[in-house]
Amino acid sequence: MKKLILLLLLIAFFSCSEKEDDVIGDCFVSPNPEIICTKEYKPVCACNDLVYSNSCEAEKAGNRKWKLTNRDSGEKCSY
Repeated sequence: MKKLILLLLLIAFFSCSEKEDDVIGDCFVSPNPEIICTKEYKPVCACNDLVYSNSCEAEKAGNRKWKLTNRDSGEKCSY
């Protein structure tokens, strides 16, 4: 019985598909500078409370969540 429990715990531990060391918070991961974004201007308020010019730029900076806003890029916002 102990071996079965240990086996199940090991399976659960190694089956996680997300890299835990890349996750910095519930909505932020390590930035990915290799993402190529368009210059489309559709400002978003990201979960780090900064405004980005579009959702791609927010994702490139490591944000996993954002919402549309009417503020200017670089301004503070309240996600």
